[in-house]
Amino acid sequence: MAVSNSEIAAVLDEVAALLEISGASFFRVRAYETASRVVRDLSRPVSRMIKDPDADLTELPGVGKDLASKITEIATTGDLPLRRELEEQVPTGLMDVTKIAGLGPRKAYALYLALGVTDLDSLLEAARSGKVKTVKGFGPKTEANILEGIYAVKGLGRRLLWSDAEPIAARVVEHMKALAGVERAVAAGSFRRLKDTVGDLDVLVVCADAEAAGEHFVSLPGVTRVIARGPTRSSVVVDDGVQVDIRVVEAGSWGSALQYFTGSQAHSIALRSMALRKGLKLNEYGVFREEDRVAGETEEDVYASLGLPWIAPELRENRGEISAAFEGSLPSLVELRDIRGDLHVHVETGEDGGTLAEIVKAARRKGYLYIAVTNRAGSEADGKALLETWKRIDRVNQTGSGLHVLRGVEVEILSSGTLALRDELLSHADIVVAAIHTDTRMNRPRMTRRVIKAMSHRHVDVLAHPTGRVLGETLPYQVSMDEVIAAAARYDVALELNACPRRLDIDDLACHSARDHGVKIVVATDAHSARELDYMRFGIHQARRGWLEKGDVLNTMTYRSLVKYLRHR
Repeated sequence: MAVSNSEIAAVLDEVAALLEISGASFFRVRAYETASRVVRDLSRPVSRMIKDPDADLTELPGVGKDLASKITEIATTGDLPLRRELEEQVPTGLMDVTKIAGLGPRKAYALYLALGVTDLDSLLEAARSGKVKTVKGFGPKTEANILEGIYAVKGLGRRLLWSDAEPIAARVVEHMKALAGVERAVAAGSFRRLKDTVGDLDVLVVCADAEAAGEHFVSLPGVTRVIARGPTRSSVVVDDGVQVDIRVVEAGSWGSALQYFTGSQAHSIALRSMALRKGLKLNEYGVFREEDRVAGETEEDVYASLGLPWIAPELRENRGEISAAFEGSLPSLVELRDIRGDLHVHVETGEDGGTLAEIVKAARRKGYLYIAVTNRAGSEADGKALLETWKRIDRVNQTGSGLHVLRGVEVEILSSGTLALRDELLSHADIVVAAIHTDTRMNRPRMTRRVIKAMSHRHVDVLAHPTGRVLGETLPYQVSMDEVIAAAARYDVALELNACPRRLDIDDLACHSARDHGVKIVVATDAHSARELDYMRFGIHQARRGWLEKGDVLNTMTYRSLVKYLRHR
């Protein structure tokens, strides 16, 4: 693959940052930064220029012989020995620190020298303990900004995983419904839109006695602080950190309030603009023509008053759903009941690992037609254990249990982009899932080439958890998902939507893009026990936010169709 100008510029940028962290002179750092900018802005690919005898890179602004030779090497190999040398001298996680707003390479290096900060985790610990503000050149405001930056990057702070917010929301709703006179109680906001993480919880209530509803709410078990109480809105903190608000509304305004407080803000603003163009006014109390309320009791009525069908909460992000609704082209979103099997399951891979018999039994209870057992293989040494697992799978399939167990493997993608197992062994698998678990600090161009090379392998069927993110814990790999999705379409490789609620990888935007490119998605649990097969519903949440329909998801196929598809590939 030709190395693009943006990829060359990315390597030059990383060299500049590493040089600055290492204390190199201002002029040397600036030279690489300038070269990066020049290369990125070129209208002609460098990869073609170096093959053109009439082209001379030294004629580019700020590029001398030394930089020209380095640019040529990057364009030829995709990397630079100098970058690798500098990377070995700098703690691997320090580059992540430089990405926090307000922290450039120099400041990151200062924190490394003063406090031993080597990555985001150690930076978070130093900021939380108040040590950052004691370093020369820093202060309380900088420390607070750093904390906000880490929370933004890692998804920390007050945001909860949707799966962690669910029992809190259910507890609040159940508590409110226990009060006589409460007709309805529903959790709204980003929780209702099924976002992977949730901030404050908003609960809407219809109750004839609004004051009684507010008093009942603040008596909720687990409340550690009452922020506000009143006849229409009350706010508390529960479980020592989660803010929950309730809003008591009239039955006639229920639909408009539910739409308004579900959001998103961008979706609601677009609807209000649409209402104004029709001579209407839309707010949380209803849809009005002058002083007359024309809709508001149900969400369906609110949307209908604007000439639209009801739009599922998962889609309400102002990403084209209003136009699609107007044109009658909203997707028929995939549902949990559409799933016919799980194509990424592990057996007996740790103390808590489920046995093959346990997982088969649990999958049958779910009504699945098939599962794929995909134990990890990180090297050729894992081949023997893999063959033993396959023999056990063959014995299970011979019992005629009604569930087909596919012989699969989750094979490691090595740093070079090659796979950790021989083709001879992979050719005997029913399904090959490729994944990255090691050497995750590569820059974007190298990591992207690594992933795409693996996808080009003729035995790879699925790319597992494509960005490697773990919400609130691990940053995504530096990988270009646009290029990965294009390659998935080119090589007919499915992308996994890992349903583990801490992963949900790929995200909703990537799901939508994959759908637009005709790339199949596998919603899989990556389960290591029978209980974790239940993660599937979280993956379906993400799939629906990504506009996926039943036909976009590979594991909605019947067993025969799936086998035919895999063999055809």
